[in-house]
Amino acid sequence: MPEKPGLDDFLNPYTFVPAYPRENLPDELADRAPVGHDRLHRDEERWSGTINVTLTVQTPLLLLDTARAETTGDDHLLYPVLTRDGRPHLPSTSVKGMLRSAYEAVTNSRFGVFDVRQGPNTRALGWRRAADDARQMCPARVHEVDAENDVVTVDIFQPARLPRYGAHPVTYPDGSEPEHGQVVRARIGRQFIVPKRGKKFPGPWTVRSMIPMTRSGGEPPDAPGADDAETNVVTGIVCITGRNAVGKEHERIFFSTGKPDPKACKGGVSRWKELMNSYRDPAVHSKKEIEEREENGRRYGPGEWISDEIGKLAWSPQIWDGERAELKPGSLCYAEIVDGEVLGLFPVLIPRDTSTRTPRDMLPGSLHPAPRLDESSPADRVFGWVAPKGSATRSSSYKGRLRIGPVTCARSEADAVTRFGDEGLPLAVLGQPKPSQGRFYLADSPDSPHERIPDGVPKEDIFKGPERGLRGRKVYWHHAEVANSKNYWKETAGGQDPTQQPIGGPRHFREYRRPRKAENEKNPRMVNGGRAFFTRGEQRDNQNRSIGGWVNKGEKFSFTIHIKDLNETELGALLWLLTLPPGHFHRLGLGKPLGFGSVRLDIGKDGTDLHNSERWADYYRSLSAQLPSGSAEQHQLQDRCRNAFDRLLEHDDLRHVRDAFLAAAAGVPGLPVHYPRARYKGLKGGAPMPPDPRGRSYSWFVANEKTNRGTPVRGRGRSLPSAESRAPLPTYDEEK
Repeated sequence: MPEKPGLDDFLNPYTFVPAYPRENLPDELADRAPVGHDRLHRDEERWSGTINVTLTVQTPLLLLDTARAETTGDDHLLYPVLTRDGRPHLPSTSVKGMLRSAYEAVTNSRFGVFDVRQGPNTRALGWRRAADDARQMCPARVHEVDAENDVVTVDIFQPARLPRYGAHPVTYPDGSEPEHGQVVRARIGRQFIVPKRGKKFPGPWTVRSMIPMTRSGGEPPDAPGADDAETNVVTGIVCITGRNAVGKEHERIFFSTGKPDPKACKGGVSRWKELMNSYRDPAVHSKKEIEEREENGRRYGPGEWISDEIGKLAWSPQIWDGERAELKPGSLCYAEIVDGEVLGLFPVLIPRDTSTRTPRDMLPGSLHPAPRLDESSPADRVFGWVAPKGSATRSSSYKGRLRIGPVTCARSEADAVTRFGDEGLPLAVLGQPKPSQGRFYLADSPDSPHERIPDGVPKEDIFKGPERGLRGRKVYWHHAEVANSKNYWKETAGGQDPTQQPIGGPRHFREYRRPRKAENEKNPRMVNGGRAFFTRGEQRDNQNRSIGGWVNKGEKFSFTIHIKDLNETELGALLWLLTLPPGHFHRLGLGKPLGFGSVRLDIGKDGTDLHNSERWADYYRSLSAQLPSGSAEQHQLQDRCRNAFDRLLEHDDLRHVRDAFLAAAAGVPGLPVHYPRARYKGLKGGAPMPPDPRGRSYSWFVANEKTNRGTPVRGRGRSLPSAESRAPLPTYDEEK
């Protein structure tokens, strides 16, 4: 981390613990069949017994009763606190899940959950191409589809802009608008562009007037007032893709002054199908998101434009219209042509594209979920294993050798919980996983997941270039700077927007709460000398959730871990996680990206009782035998196993695993943690950027992909820094 971060530098809420191919790990962590449950095993020294654990809440813990959620207007959900018998209820399964995730990470085990047979991991990643790529896109009409040989033949045309959404749309003489696929006679013109340096060059063709193409013929009317350097009258085909981009004013007609130029696209059928699967993937855009949009009490169809904002634009037709998603003779599309060769076909001018490899391909096979019981990794052997769906293996599951007993809160609900009234506290919008953000999710290679893709790599090279890998397991930063703040987790007095006031220094704001609504989303009004957004009225809709309360910082829970037949390495990894260095925390519950759920685990002084199989055998042989007791012996055992695992973590790959895990668990004092956001143009210079009430986290990614002829401009194209580096990301100015 730089000694002095910039004014708006920040940590992204999530980072990654690298996951390495398992072939080169120490033998103690290799795959093997787990021991059976039929008896205590003495093939090597193994340990069974109980470990008493205390869990201390470091940042407010969200234990939410999702089954009793209340729905308010605009599909907004309000979750009450989960309680049982008058105390906050922390399910044992939640603790076990938290421990399993951490155990998988530090032992570099196989992924417990990663579907390699179907679903998103088996599909290529979709990514949006840069605007500069439009230079190599040519209008095309499908001539022939040869599915058997995976070849599509297309006729190549020229484009002319068709003014449609601006102040002066071009229509038919009767005022009606042309429809997609209609053949027209159009009068087109263009002007010369004179750059500051160099020679002038012709600008794009633009339709000045047009008429429908009929058998009786006819010519489009003159267009007085158009000061064109060149004009022509052509026959063209109207291509309408909808008002699907911010600031879009034109559609296109495809025309040719001679016989269209035919070209073959090899692999065009399969690539188009893959691309349409990406566009229409419900995991990317839900049916409700597309078909059930409402604004001011009116429901809008998927092809309707609401306003010039992301989320309120018209959806491109290939997303919601099955006919437009089909590739057949006569379909209009765009062909990417490089050096005379058609590389791909796309439904729009600035399209989505797909990666060369799928996430399944990018994750080394040795990290895939164990296909058979005898290929179990350490986490599978300790926490349990279920055969992958559809694997048809004879041993379909294995009960783990670790069990979490009931988890009990030390104090009552009345003392341990802070409540927020009938309407609850509106949380900030939680970001959705987006593996298509390759600069964040992908590593430079599968063998070096700790190495991010270098800054400045062109976007296409990320997905189409050298073999990439996945960064590893996603983890969330501990919010070190605000974890101990007395005021950060409190609402402000006086009715002011709590998110717009700095807390504990000029660069920190309440990131867990959703800002109130901006008075004018296009041009928000600024107050406090240009340092804060003017807001009024809480934002409660289907994008965020409200909570009825949280478990307070400092509250303690206790539970017992029951283990059976763990060897020195397996027990050592567990003890390592239960005794992290001071100032390091696990993450538990909902809202982790917002700073909730940092918890500390410590082994209790009493109730820990571990013995090897020999001692248990002696104990069971006699009705009067006693198990040895004594804290000194227990401490020696814990130190021995933990130190043995610590030595394993000195392995070349595991050092990166350990350092990344501990970095995220400690956090970075001095740095705010929040989702990326761009700096609003109306903010006072030198003032830190508060949470934007408009949302718009996409604006940071747009700015990060700013290019010049396909290459990110200097200082852009940043990849997510590694957890080990503890380095922040910069905040960009909002692009116009």
